[in-house]
Amino acid sequence: MWILMLVMMVTPLTRKRSQEQDSAQLRIQSAVDGPSSQMVQQPTLATVAPIPRPDANQHPVHPPKRRGPSLNLKATKTLEDLPKGSKIRLTMDTRTKGFVGTSAAQFATECGIVIRTMCPMKYHKWDSVPADEINLMYEKLETKFNLLRLDRVFMEYVNDKLHRQWKRTRGNLSAYWMDKGGGETNPQLARSKMKPDCRSKEDWNHLCDYWELESTRTYSDKMKVNRGKQVIASRGGSRSIANHVFHMTNHETQMQPTPLEVYYKLHFNAKKQAWENEDERIQYENIIRHKDEAMAKLISEGTTITSTMHCKLEEEAIESVCAREKTIKSGWKVGVGPVLRKKDLWMTSEAESSQPPSSETETLRNQVTSLKEEVKELKQNKDKYEKMSMFISLKFPEFESVISSPMRSEANDSE
Repeated sequence: MWILMLVMMVTPLTRKRSQEQDSAQLRIQSAVDGPSSQMVQQPTLATVAPIPRPDANQHPVHPPKRRGPSLNLKATKTLEDLPKGSKIRLTMDTRTKGFVGTSAAQFATECGIVIRTMCPMKYHKWDSVPADEINLMYEKLETKFNLLRLDRVFMEYVNDKLHRQWKRTRGNLSAYWMDKGGGETNPQLARSKMKPDCRSKEDWNHLCDYWELESTRTYSDKMKVNRGKQVIASRGGSRSIANHVFHMTNHETQMQPTPLEVYYKLHFNAKKQAWENEDERIQYENIIRHKDEAMAKLISEGTTITSTMHCKLEEEAIESVCAREKTIKSGWKVGVGPVLRKKDLWMTSEAESSQPPSSETETLRNQVTSLKEEVKELKQNKDKYEKMSMFISLKFPEFESVISSPMRSEANDSE
């Protein structure tokens, strides 16, 4: 046993000594042969680079998140929650040319999707878009929303919303052509850089032809100067002023916010508890001063200020301080939004009839209908009674005297 252990201990030492002798012999041979001789290289084992361990304090780098195309999933979810066959209802605002309520934003988003995917951009005025194309857009909207196609006022509101989304879409495409493609300096390069969400290459070429016109550039420069003058920015976002008013309204008492409350909400940052800029604060103070002066004048004249008059004074103060003087009456009213123009006055008489009835209104309407039916039934019974009396008096002339004599005797007895 001990002999075996001795052999195992001696063998590695012998192998190591033989390797050292071989390497020494190679060095001697190399020195004898000189530099012209080639040295025999010993095989070496391949080394594997160690895998770097991630630092615990180092955060992984993710690619930047980019917003994908809008799919209007909220409208899809709302439609799925409705009974089968039902569509999303829209509520019109009687004061402005727009929709209000929870479905208004969903409808605006859907209109934008329909414009981007279906409307050809070779028509540079909304009135030039063929009626067939607009009808196809209506049919697409009807897959989710309840459009009252026979109601002229309602469809005028729908057409106005499509028109606004059409202008917005063209504005976004124009901004991409100008900023990303450098359309002002190199139109040909910008033409080759089509915006990814543009409907087709044909549409992009039509738009590029329009933007390269001298008249279009002149108009664009004029609008750029006008936008540069706007220092009072609203915090309303994509929600319209009318829709802000709708959501601020106390639906139990139907009490709407005052115009000054709406202005404060749209310009004061509630989270930061500060105005967006100094100009907004100064303008707000000027509005209050203008309103107080008007109220003081009315009170000095002995006029009692009602809540309706108070709101009217606030509207006049906001408009006089914020609005610019224009020679042409605009369709946009400061603090209100897109009001009805003179050409739209025909809708005011029909707007209320287009509104979907509320539960209280429907109850009152049912009561009135039932009362009308009762009155009609009583009138029919009265007519029947009169006809029957006339028939009896003609057929039996003595019948009336027979009936009337006991009645006279009873009257005399009572006396």
